[in-house]
Amino acid sequence: MKKMRTIILIISLLAVELIITSASVYGQESEPCETYLKSLPANLKHDNYISQNYVMTTDYVDSDLFGNFRGKKRITGECSLMANGLVKWNNVRIAHSQSQAENFTEGEKQDIMEGFTYNPASNILSDTFFNSIPHIDVYLKNLVWDLTAFEVFAWYNWDSLALNEETPANDVSFELDIPELGTFENKDIRITWIGITKINDEICAIIDYKAMNNSLQFNTSDMNIKGRSHYWGNIYVSLADRQIEYAVLHEDVVMHVEVIGQGNGNYVNTVREITLEKNL
Repeated sequence: MKKMRTIILIISLLAVELIITSASVYGQESEPCETYLKSLPANLKHDNYISQNYVMTTDYVDSDLFGNFRGKKRITGECSLMANGLVKWNNVRIAHSQSQAENFTEGEKQDIMEGFTYNPASNILSDTFFNSIPHIDVYLKNLVWDLTAFEVFAWYNWDSLALNEETPANDVSFELDIPELGTFENKDIRITWIGITKINDEICAIIDYKAMNNSLQFNTSDMNIKGRSHYWGNIYVSLADRQIEYAVLHEDVVMHVEVIGQGNGNYVNTVREITLEKNL
């Protein structure tokens, strides 16, 4: 009996020791997490000396206002944020499908985008920006514009963001004049740092953004389009070098589309999903 009591006592002491050790380890692991959540690293420079390679994928799904499928397309492209500060696109492809269930094919390569290189600091909405690749359509232009939007949202007011406090991005919330198309209004962009995560072996800040009820109006020689857009998403930004490790955008667009000479037009609902992934 005495021996049994001794064994029970030893087991009990071991259990207590394990609990204390576990609590100690947990405390050690939670401390860095709490530190990360206090504030974003101040004056963290964006490391431009190492090229970053990404794959951007944009899916467009068209339906009517009742959710009846009409068609879908996928635009993919490899983009390099080069060490000299320039951006270059390669292997850009477009795939179409009239079946909601079937997978996309690899798509047709867009040769006009092969090697397209530019300075992201230039005015990407100017009339002359795409002069070197004439006949480019709006889907390919969107690759350039959407990548720039990810960068703007990722680094907006970085040193001033506080955890879970929404920040109005007033100085980038305005109506954009889009050459040869019309206008798109970023009515009220909101940026929020909502936490931290780990991706690609990097500790990252999760930057949430949203802009609702944005108005759009496009007029071409063939059609007139008027509607509204909601978009939102997250960007994962490395706390080591401020590089984007991953980004996603969701967009819901409702438009009235009037084809010139074909009556009163129809309402179309287009849903977009964009992912930007590191090409490791």
